Amino acid sequence: MPSTLRYRVSASRLAVFLALAAILAALVGLANEPLTVEFVAMAVVVLGFFAASVFDAVREHPLYELASAVHTAVVFVLLYVALYEGVFLLALAGLAVVGVGVELYNLRNGTSYLRFGGREAR
Repeated sequence: MPSTLRYRVSASRLAVFLALAAILAALVGLANEPLTVEFVAMAVVVLGFFAASVFDAVREHPLYELASAVHTAVVFVLLYVALYEGVFLLALAGLAVVGVGVELYNLRNGTSYLRFGGREAR
């Protein structure tokens, strides 16, 4: 979807990024306990990816799909490490790692297997 703001910035993605940043700022401001390393790492990874995704040039890059899959895997692994709760998060982390493998295959062979949406293979 083409951007609607100057500098080829997506307005909807910018709104999501700003909302996430506000939520994280509120969580940090209202926290009674010290921040954990896992929380800070997850906040940096999530905000960094969403900030970069605001720009069309980033989303149009051939490595964006792979970066998105790696981002998802890192977030689920960090959630599992931080919470160490049950098999569900571990299964999601495992599926995300499989997604990274699929995106590596897609990148190497110019395919678009297991992708949702209308992005064509490059």
